[in-house]
Amino acid sequence: MSEIIQMLPVLAVAVGINIATGMYYSIGTKKIHFNLSTLITGIAKALTVTVAFIGSAFCFEAADLSSTGITPSFAMSSAILLYVGKALKSLGKILGIKIE
Repeated sequence: MSEIIQMLPVLAVAVGINIATGMYYSIGTKKIHFNLSTLITGIAKALTVTVAFIGSAFCFEAADLSSTGITPSFAMSSAILLYVGKALKSLGKILGIKIE
C-alpha cells in the first residue's frame, strides 16, 4: 500500500495537467465558455480514482491478489500513463498538431 501512497502525487500531477490542458483547449482554442459543473465533475472523478486506488491497494495487501498478475503498482502506472496521454493529446491540439 505504501507504494500506492507514494505514487499518488504523481497521479495528482498527471490529472492536474490533463484538467489544465483540457480547460485551456476548450476555453482558449475552441472558445467554449467555462463550465463550473464540468470542472467539479472532473475533480470528483480524480478524487474517485484516488479513493479507488487506495481501496484497491488495501485489498491487494489484505488478500494477496498479486498472484493474478496485476499489482497495485502496475494499475497506478497505467492510470498515470492514461492521464499523461490525455494531457499530451490536449497539448497537441493546443499547439495545432493534427492528431489522428
